[in-house]
Amino acid sequence: MMRIATRPHSPWQKTCDSFHESCWIPASLCRYIASGFLFAVLSIGGSGAFGQVSPWFVKAIYYEPLGSTGFRSISGMATDPLSGELYVLDAGRHAVDVIDSAGFPRFTFNHWVTDQKTGQKSAGEPNSIAITSEGDIYLTDFFSHKIDILNIRGEVIEHIDMLADVGWEGTSLRPEKLGIDTLGWLYASIGGERSGILRRRLDGGRAEVFLDAAAEKIDCITGMAVAADGRLAILDYRGVPAVRIYSPEGKLLLGFGDHEIAGGDLSFPVSMLFAEDGTYWVADGLRQAVKHYSSDGKFLEFIGGFGGAPGNLRFPSALVGDGVSHLAVAERVGRRVQQYVLPGALAANELKSLRPANASPIPPGLEPPASSEVASDPQTEK
Repeated sequence: MMRIATRPHSPWQKTCDSFHESCWIPASLCRYIASGFLFAVLSIGGSGAFGQVSPWFVKAIYYEPLGSTGFRSISGMATDPLSGELYVLDAGRHAVDVIDSAGFPRFTFNHWVTDQKTGQKSAGEPNSIAITSEGDIYLTDFFSHKIDILNIRGEVIEHIDMLADVGWEGTSLRPEKLGIDTLGWLYASIGGERSGILRRRLDGGRAEVFLDAAAEKIDCITGMAVAADGRLAILDYRGVPAVRIYSPEGKLLLGFGDHEIAGGDLSFPVSMLFAEDGTYWVADGLRQAVKHYSSDGKFLEFIGGFGGAPGNLRFPSALVGDGVSHLAVAERVGRRVQQYVLPGALAANELKSLRPANASPIPPGLEPPASSEVASDPQTEK
């Protein structure tokens, strides 16, 4: 299901009670988070005193995957470079949903995890996904210590055990977030009793340690992003800086973001996007915002604010897009994916779809309004 809407940023409008009712963590802890971050959430969702609201409008909102009553807990997303289709990971339904550029669901498959000792299959909880330009699909699961390679039907064709390659042992160790660059590397963040970044050539071979979290004094990795040119970003929930960007050789290039209450600070960074213009977008899962930073890490603007209205966010969990003309944001608790049209598209009076130029056009009636319409009537919903 998809809805098109043009609506300005609206303020935070939920109470602490509604905050914890749909939270995926215990209500007592949720109340603590709500009270502890109330000021931060209000500042992000309010008048913009702690940062300028980015001009945007919501092109589409995706609610219901194929044959489902709705998303339950979106954990990750990726765009297929070949088809432009959006892959949405729903850990709550143990499923991966494929959605085209017009918001229509194309295919859904469940992800299963096999017990290596008993051979028994159980429903998994897909965590992260990365897709190569050749169409190879790599996927991690909260319940698996291996990375699965899937075909387009969601069938597992190979397992990759990066942990065994580098000799990292521990029952709690898991590959978590994935990323692929154009230099031929697959990256995986590792969580558990030991943390860091491993990488492996896409054409095979053994994995290697790219970064050891302890050696780099990284406290808690909650997200990772890989740029096409091989730069890698690590998001740190507790350490400072909250965002660190490394070269393909592992050299620290830039760090930004504290865990205080200023507009550019971050409470719980969960996803990041390298924009095509050299800037960065970072999703904050507690401040209910996606923040925009310059190429040197200066805070520019944000989108979001806590709530269920178009443009508001309820625990953003993943980002895809080019970061200039369009940005898709998944919400774990909001149970939807919103596609924002950014100033890069409005200035050119055109929308870059998630599909490539040679893909089928958006059906009549689903096109976004022209930029003049947005400026003259930003409150209109269609």
